[in-house]
Amino acid sequence: MKRYLISKNLRKIIRNNKFGVNNLAKLIGFNVKHLYRVNLSISESQLSKLKEILNIKIKLREFRQDYAKNLGKYAYTQPINKVKQGGDLAEFIGIVLGDGYFHKYGVKIAFDKRNKFYIEHVYNLAKKLFGINLKRSYIKDKNVAYLYCYNGNIVRVLLKYGLLMGDKMKNQTGVPEWIKDNSNYSKRCIKGLIDTDGCIYICKREKQRYIKFTNYNNRLRNDFLLLVKGLGYNFAKANSKNFCLYRKDEVIRFINDIKPVKAITGVVVQSGSIQGLGLCDLGSNPSDSI
Repeated sequence: MKRYLISKNLRKIIRNNKFGVNNLAKLIGFNVKHLYRVNLSISESQLSKLKEILNIKIKLREFRQDYAKNLGKYAYTQPINKVKQGGDLAEFIGIVLGDGYFHKYGVKIAFDKRNKFYIEHVYNLAKKLFGINLKRSYIKDKNVAYLYCYNGNIVRVLLKYGLLMGDKMKNQTGVPEWIKDNSNYSKRCIKGLIDTDGCIYICKREKQRYIKFTNYNNRLRNDFLLLVKGLGYNFAKANSKNFCLYRKDEVIRFINDIKPVKAITGVVVQSGSIQGLGLCDLGSNPSDSI
């Protein structure tokens, strides 16, 4: 619903109305004292009621609210870099789709706080992409950390490039089309998704490394499968929420091509072998892997 800036003329009309301020509040159903003493703006429905009851014709300028500024000292509304379609943005979107939350005030991304290397990676990616430093938050007595910011400019960028605000499950938010249409952008988005909702693990029984992707958003799972299939990777269905890459040659190629951060530190790929990966054992919670 639209809002409008309260003018000096409207404040005067409300203050001097024929019913009196208290009686007008009863007739109209809201506290009109705030409109001429405190409020900067008035909602479209409130303005309509005032016009009808007071029989007035008045034009007001539309008020466009900056939600971040309402957060006072916690606001983070500094200007950001000019952002265009590209690999860095595609990876950041993959990260937000995986472990991020995007709302009207800004963006928040969750981490295992033991995974310091990846926290630094995302922090540096955001700084390179937007030109700002994300804030950090570490939850006491839990292995949880957050990178976040309150910035309306970032909100507008994420909306512009295809993300939906709010609950990803409810909205069935998926991968934007511009990422699907470009193989390089697809790789970077897959990287973001694997580093957040993926796991590189070893099957003790078969002594083989696999890659798993887990997500409860049907559309996002389907988009992920579409992206990896387009790049020649055959993820098989493990259960309704999990898909795994089992083929040894494809696992090696995936790590070399996609370069997930989970597999960067100490990775050596020689003669069909992969060494030095940070892995989680089969059967462990993929979200606990670092």
